[in-house]
Amino acid sequence: MSPPQPRGSLIRTIRIEAPTSAAASQLVRDLVAFAPTDLVPLGDERWEVRVEDSSEEELDAVLHAVARWVADCRLSETHVLIDGEPVDLPPA
Repeated sequence: MSPPQPRGSLIRTIRIEAPTSAAASQLVRDLVAFAPTDLVPLGDERWEVRVEDSSEEELDAVLHAVARWVADCRLSETHVLIDGEPVDLPPA
């Protein structure tokens, strides 16, 4: 069993799928205060917002911002991955 990661340790990548370019742009605006982002086209209208090299503290802020974004955009579901593993969002 590996030891717990110290606070402030880096998470490699947070990936959030957005169903449209407008929704993706809104998420990028929502996240700008918490972490630098990249916007990557996935095909059709779908986009992915990526947060690279995020710390544990940034992770909490990013996940809460994503939960608010999902509620504000009235999305039925979105895929959020941390280092390739799916995660549940906190309540908005």
